[in-house]
Amino acid sequence: MKRNIRKIGLIIVLGLSITSCTKEVEVLEPNLSGVYKYKSVFVPVPMDLDKDGTYNSNLILEKGKECVWDNTWQYQNEKVILREGEKYCGEESQESNENGVIGSFNYVYDKASKTIKIIYEGGYSETLKNVKIGYTSDEKQTLSYELWDDNYQQEVTYYLESF
Repeated sequence: MKRNIRKIGLIIVLGLSITSCTKEVEVLEPNLSGVYKYKSVFVPVPMDLDKDGTYNSNLILEKGKECVWDNTWQYQNEKVILREGEKYCGEESQESNENGVIGSFNYVYDKASKTIKIIYEGGYSETLKNVKIGYTSDEKQTLSYELWDDNYQQEVTYYLESF
């Protein structure tokens, strides 16, 4: 009888020691704060914007807007800052200051409705819908959203990644 009690006691001690050594996995809750760069810009109906005969669903593959797709968006507190990328757009580009800032705008992120409302100068605003924030496999933060584009006459899905 004593042997059985010792065996049971030993099994309980070993069991507790194994379970108490388990590490807790830290779950990183993504947040909107960060600096993002465009990775892809998808439309449901492929387009040939550069008139080369090739239609693409990913508009970044179309020539002509390289200077726009390398711009960055920095979200911090209630401000979002749009900065010019390395590629110069020429005369038709928006003016930026000496720090490359094209504009600084207020925004409201509503996690429950998955929207970001950006309020531009003069009171004009636009709402980014179906906002998703996450991480890549190499722990870079990601941001995606949908926005109707009047020029393309379709919903555009933007995918951005921190760098």
